[in-house]
Amino acid sequence: MEMRALSLTLFGITLASADPLTFNTTPLGQKDRPIILRTYVPDPGLDPAVLSNHGEASKSPKYSPNSGRDVGGEYRMMKVIPAAIAVNHGPALSYVWDTTECRLLYSWQGGFLDLYPYWGEENRGGRRSFDYAARLVGNLFYMAQPIKREKPTFIGYDLSDQGVPTFHYKLGNTKYAETILPNDRQYSFVIAQGSKESTIKGHLISKHQGFDRNLKIKSATAKAGQQVFGAYGCIACHSTDGSKGHGPSLKQLAGSTRPIEGSDPVRADAAYLIESIKNPNAKTAKGFPPGYMPPYQLKDKEIKSLVLYIQSLAK
Repeated sequence: MEMRALSLTLFGITLASADPLTFNTTPLGQKDRPIILRTYVPDPGLDPAVLSNHGEASKSPKYSPNSGRDVGGEYRMMKVIPAAIAVNHGPALSYVWDTTECRLLYSWQGGFLDLYPYWGEENRGGRRSFDYAARLVGNLFYMAQPIKREKPTFIGYDLSDQGVPTFHYKLGNTKYAETILPNDRQYSFVIAQGSKESTIKGHLISKHQGFDRNLKIKSATAKAGQQVFGAYGCIACHSTDGSKGHGPSLKQLAGSTRPIEGSDPVRADAAYLIESIKNPNAKTAKGFPPGYMPPYQLKDKEIKSLVLYIQSLAK
């Protein structure tokens, strides 16, 4: 298998994918065909000893693009991890593999990264001038713990025909290959090292919904709900035309009778829709794994607008 470098750079972020790209601040891959981003990723609270081979960043003086000169003072450091590779297998699994430590740092389910702080809107507006690192979207369930070993050397990674990465590194004179794969269980994944496979089981550590868009909705309307639907990338899982996705389609959803995993069917009235937005795992739609929908702490007007928009798709 040929070793490959990351293939495309967008706005300073390198991305590898077998599929054509469109502008999407909340990209999502497929379980059997992931997407790969190499960028600064957030530190969700790792023990500093996990990053023992990372150096300390130097402070940077403030700079004025208008004058072309330093203007005094220093920029605050962002709490991010460089040299990271973020991989997403759809809602089934996301993880960060570090090329300095040569190991898996953390993993989560239900979403991937919200790149809005860095990419901004499609017209390149709204980008943050500071603290523009990507935000996690989903349920964090695994974080690496400190280990004692010699300093590793990153060799590179190759991609399978489906775009699944296998990471290669050295400890001393010994070479290692590591592949991380999703499975069908909540808060779980498979890690393969050579011919040996192990299932890693975690537990819910924290919930993340990405970057608050602060949409400033004045009144709840279906049109405002469509805006919320687009801003938070809901289309990545929920189609509006009846086509199959990671989650149920929203077309003709409102008012229908919904089969539920492990329970009696329910009517998709307003109360059900609100509950599904606030607490996605309260009732899991039949045929869809639990934990796939990330938690969203939306404002009341945003939730009411979403409900009105979903109801409009049933007319």
